[in-house]
Amino acid sequence: MIEVSRATVDALPGIAEIERASITPPWSQSALADEFLRSFIAVASDGGGVLGFCVLRRVSVDEAELFRIAVCPAARRRGVGDMLMQAALKFACKNALTTVYLEVRESNAAAISLYEKHGFAKTGLRKNYYDDPAEGAVIMTRRTFVTILAIETSCDETAVAVTKNGREVLAEEIFSQADKHALYGGVVPEIASRNHAAVIGRLTESALQKAGVAKNELDAVAVTYAPGLIGALLVGVNFAKGLALALGIPLVPVHHIRGHIAANYIADRDLEPPFLCLIASGGNTLIADVRGYTDISIIGKTRDDAAGECFDKAARVLGLGYPGGAALDKLAQSGDETLFNLPRPVIDGAPYDMSFSGLKTAVVNIVHNAEQRGGEFCKASLAASLTAAVSDILVPRVMAAAAEFCHDKIAIAGGVAANSRIRAEFVRAAEAEGKTLIIPPLELCGDNAAMIGAQGFYEYLAGTRAGMDLNAYATMDADLTYEAAAGNGRIV
Repeated sequence: MIEVSRATVDALPGIAEIERASITPPWSQSALADEFLRSFIAVASDGGGVLGFCVLRRVSVDEAELFRIAVCPAARRRGVGDMLMQAALKFACKNALTTVYLEVRESNAAAISLYEKHGFAKTGLRKNYYDDPAEGAVIMTRRTFVTILAIETSCDETAVAVTKNGREVLAEEIFSQADKHALYGGVVPEIASRNHAAVIGRLTESALQKAGVAKNELDAVAVTYAPGLIGALLVGVNFAKGLALALGIPLVPVHHIRGHIAANYIADRDLEPPFLCLIASGGNTLIADVRGYTDISIIGKTRDDAAGECFDKAARVLGLGYPGGAALDKLAQSGDETLFNLPRPVIDGAPYDMSFSGLKTAVVNIVHNAEQRGGEFCKASLAASLTAAVSDILVPRVMAAAAEFCHDKIAIAGGVAANSRIRAEFVRAAEAEGKTLIIPPLELCGDNAAMIGAQGFYEYLAGTRAGMDLNAYATMDADLTYEAAAGNGRIV
């Protein structure tokens, strides 16, 4: 029985032997050994030795070159080349390598036929590329295009986007309910759910029309299923289930926090894991070690309120309305950040965890005490002092975590990432420590569907799928994959 697996150095002598028998001129064994450090190498064997091998090398964030597929003469016409090609393309798919190219002799009709069978097309010719005998090299390319309809309804924005390959936003529609909830000083879950239901169909049709994509051209539907307001999430989840079922395409569940991380893939098309990411919004504040597109570990988080909740509450008591983040940011720019001494809590034994409830309470008490005494205080300086305190809680922890976990790349995401003071402090800290900093544009900081489409693409490649029993969840750990959550009983 022939089996294909990722090669180990033990297979190197057998690989070198096939190389000498199949390729002119052959790579040396030392050159092949170097490829183990930078390429994916698969071998086919039947228990009696190496029958064939392939070498796939990543050349950019989403491109790879297939350098070799070679089969020993005695094993040819047994489907070995076909199995090796499947292994290489499976690796490419799992690692979001959406473009794979190769070169082959013009006269090698059998190889060209194999490559065409697996979706490669002739895209060029290098004349007189090969020697002994002299002939041209046919350039063949295989491109994977995954078009996803993404839906986000975790809070009070109804968002629908059409994305391609996780990095390109073809169209997006966002319906904001901010004016409706401003009357109540915050989000009213029932109103949010009703408004989602009223507009989600129209937004979907509009996004598809703007993208120039027909429903039957979609490859999958991705939807936020956790965490968030349960009623709001259910509107998006049920709409997505109905659409996926009607179209007969996969339903991809996406964690909201993973979506915020993925906004950075749209902001920087060259960004790839590993990197460190701060996610700070109205409902969540945490530091994530992003080890892979679908592999993250939470190394620090708030013990109580989120940073965005702290800003929203302060804006409310200062009379800035809802949502108050942008207004608070603008007000703070004209204030004295040293005027109020606000707390910056430290969690004993958990250097990357945070707390914002005491900070929020301190601001509220300053305002209430002034109102009760009939006194005045400088709102701009209180806003500036609060912003400085939040920045002092976030920035040093993220930079320390990046140093401890050996990350040269740092990303920030979520609504709080739109704050001008916090953005500037991260820029200064990253420059001082020689780190690469990725910050999404303002439109990708808040809740949006483009980020769900971006993460949905990588979940799709990883094989993440949900059935018609997909439910919504108000809370869910961000470092749990959908399958792991289902396996440990978090999803029933």
